[in-house]
Amino acid sequence: MTLAAPNRRAFLRFGAVTVLAPQALIAAACAPEATDAAHAPWTLWDAPSAKGTTLALVAAGILAANPHDSQPWLFHVEDGAIHVFADVSRNLGAMDPFLREMHIGLGCAIENMNLAAAANGFGAEVELTPGSLLQLTDRKGYVRAATLHLTRLTTPATTPASYRAIPLRHTNRYPYDRSRPLPAAWRADLDGLVDDPRVRLFLFEGGASRTAYDAAVVDATQAIISDAPMIADSDRWIRSDAAQVEKYRSGPTLETAGLSPATYLMAKTLPLPARFKHDAWVSQTRDSQVATAPLTGFIAARDRYDRPTALAVGRIWQRLHLAATLAGVAVQPLNQPMEMVDRERQLGRPPAWDHRLAAVTGAPDWQPTFSFRAGLSPHTAGASPRRALADAIVA
Repeated sequence: MTLAAPNRRAFLRFGAVTVLAPQALIAAACAPEATDAAHAPWTLWDAPSAKGTTLALVAAGILAANPHDSQPWLFHVEDGAIHVFADVSRNLGAMDPFLREMHIGLGCAIENMNLAAAANGFGAEVELTPGSLLQLTDRKGYVRAATLHLTRLTTPATTPASYRAIPLRHTNRYPYDRSRPLPAAWRADLDGLVDDPRVRLFLFEGGASRTAYDAAVVDATQAIISDAPMIADSDRWIRSDAAQVEKYRSGPTLETAGLSPATYLMAKTLPLPARFKHDAWVSQTRDSQVATAPLTGFIAARDRYDRPTALAVGRIWQRLHLAATLAGVAVQPLNQPMEMVDRERQLGRPPAWDHRLAAVTGAPDWQPTFSFRAGLSPHTAGASPRRALADAIVA
């Protein structure tokens, strides 16, 4: 699907800045005229005015999947390279105490940028920053996570098919139709999307492992709403009205929550108590999400707290999600169990959740670090808000 191309002026009105973009682009910037700036990056990402520049890579990067739509990335562009930083000030607190999910989100952005490199005439070599997430203590500034080393191609490269799925990829939190089989070709290709020996895919469709997976996701959701710091750190990102969406241009919205029309109307119009909303999350997870999914899975790692591995997991999830989009398959992260693994570690408790997940996979040497469901849905997922490029680029 090819989106209508916006003009150069419209592209820049949403804050696109890069040192390698033509100076005429920057000079053309002026006040925005669009009425929905929070969603403009989804249609402006592939503007002709940025084609063939590094700006196009960053524009693709900010459309990547990421935890809680926190968009925890910053980019520094220089001649021949784009440095990707973790903006640790956008951390999720007790929901992600070791920045594990943040780095998975950064990996998603790197995958989008790598796809955009070929489409814009660049060769890209990705250098991942080594180290352990357990050693990252800063929660105010930003730290380098990766560098894309770029070279200008002398002959055009083949644009990957998944490149065109970038603006169409959205998380679908609606019920799926468990009676409809997944596309056979997509299902058969899943394992082939994992190209890193540090990462493994576990899939569950039925039997005892699937039952245990479903129970773990639901029980973890209940544990989160019962943990005051965790649920408070989750709630602070939720945007409940249009004014908040336009102000923050990030965070989960009611429009993307997968709610039924009646529940959506209630949430928009009534001052519902927090406990009601939290209990509704548990029931939606149990009855509308895991119960309707024909396929669920873990992306597991040898070491979930190794920084390069977390980034690699993000690249694989983005790749899987883009492939699902092309195949008409709906997917949604369900990372509550791993969030409880992190929380137990943060509090110094025995690793009960870690052991529980090992029982689900039957492979204790592999540590689940990302969880998801997949299926066919009669409902179309909406786009989440996105911050302007200017907010994601640092000098």
